[in-house]
Amino acid sequence: MKEMNQMKSNDPVLTPVPSVKKLRASLTASESSGTRRLIASLFDDNTFSELGVYTMRRFSEYETGEALFPEGVICGYGAVDGRLVYAFGQDITRMDGAMDEKHAKKIVELYDMALGNGAPVVGVFNSAGADVYEGVSALAAYGRIMRKVAEASGRIPQIALVTGPCTGSSAMLASMFDFTVTVQGVPFYVHDKRGSEGNVQTSTFHAKDASDAARDARVLLAYLPSRASDSILQTATADSINRELGKVDFEGDLSRLVRALADNGVSQEITRDFCPEIMTAFAFLGGIRCGVLGNRFVGEGHKIDAAAARKAARFISFCDAFSLPVITFVDSGGFADVGARGVTSYASDLASLAFAYAGASVPKVTVILGSAIGGAFTVLGSKAMGADVVYALETAEISALPTEAAVAFAWNDRVVLDEKAKLPTDRELEDTRNLPPIDTNRAELEEEWRRSLASPVAAACRGEIDDIITLGEMRPKLLSSLYMLAGKGVCGARRHPILPL
Repeated sequence: MKEMNQMKSNDPVLTPVPSVKKLRASLTASESSGTRRLIASLFDDNTFSELGVYTMRRFSEYETGEALFPEGVICGYGAVDGRLVYAFGQDITRMDGAMDEKHAKKIVELYDMALGNGAPVVGVFNSAGADVYEGVSALAAYGRIMRKVAEASGRIPQIALVTGPCTGSSAMLASMFDFTVTVQGVPFYVHDKRGSEGNVQTSTFHAKDASDAARDARVLLAYLPSRASDSILQTATADSINRELGKVDFEGDLSRLVRALADNGVSQEITRDFCPEIMTAFAFLGGIRCGVLGNRFVGEGHKIDAAAARKAARFISFCDAFSLPVITFVDSGGFADVGARGVTSYASDLASLAFAYAGASVPKVTVILGSAIGGAFTVLGSKAMGADVVYALETAEISALPTEAAVAFAWNDRVVLDEKAKLPTDRELEDTRNLPPIDTNRAELEEEWRRSLASPVAAACRGEIDDIITLGEMRPKLLSSLYMLAGKGVCGARRHPILPL
């Protein structure tokens, strides 16, 4: 009997499960939380359905009565412009939104459904961090979600909304998403004693508040397919396919030109604050959803630096994964001078850009607006790198070297003699009498180089450009190419050739 009593005293004490009434009361109390309001504004009216509503934390002897409240993450699905979208939102008003085993379980199960049904995921990050009472289980919880996010990468679009504290492992997790929207002033970094907004610069959008972040997410979703397996989207458009641009003065700002080309003058630029010299944007052209990139404005000779190469490579990689045709506008003086210390990493970044273009199987159309000098011509969507169609404006300049350098290198003897002819001395006159007459100066030589060796005509004669066009006819030309390429890759492998009769 004594042993029986001792065994009973060692039995674990079971915490009573709360009633449905109590749980509903706690849910009602949190309905006014910022995360719940954000999720409601993200979805079409009355379409959001929550999953795992009553999931609670694992009971522990270390936890207080707060453990009776539902988990600090809201998970569910709904419609955004009539399309299925899944979402999870960390609610800092419930258990501080802290990460634990059940928290991760809800998110992982949501991802399983999103992957199974081929629909995007929107994640709202607003958490105090890991639940310290769970120790290593909380750390493993982050790992399980990261693994699922990695599994979904390139299969379904993922958008992170950073509306509250997002530090440490949470910042790593949010940075794994395809796009991040950060609310101004929120901490978003892995480790920074100063508490600065470390990762904000690379954000897709910067929102004023949570509701603004939800609007940005809806805008992004409008340009994205639901899954990687979707074919190239072509929708009806009221904008004329044959509309010409007329006189467009975009003053070196590519975003103006893209808006003029896009259906109804609407496009959406992303990641503007990171390496603004390169513009990346989404737009509909002739009803076809496209990715657009190129030099935004005249920088230091329009040259490509390491950040520009990384930004362009990542954008091309995303477009290729989700069947978005890539339109590239080229106006670059070549590669930037990074100095001896940055050569290794710079070469790797440029190699990533080359890999992105060469490996992309989506339709690729390139337009050379201005300069295409040296390696910039090669890696920025040339036919040699796999571009399907390449256009150039009549004023484009295509050369292995900048014109000034090319003349100095290739025609140096003519330039030197010409300069001597300008300032002759008696001895020089005697020395130059037997030489052929020089009737050009340096500026004229450079103009001759542009006209004969660096013109788009020279490149077209070598088969590296398909057509030389005007700015006004650019939209009809682009749309014609996109329609022609819309079925790219559809044919597939043949069974066998057909024998002749």
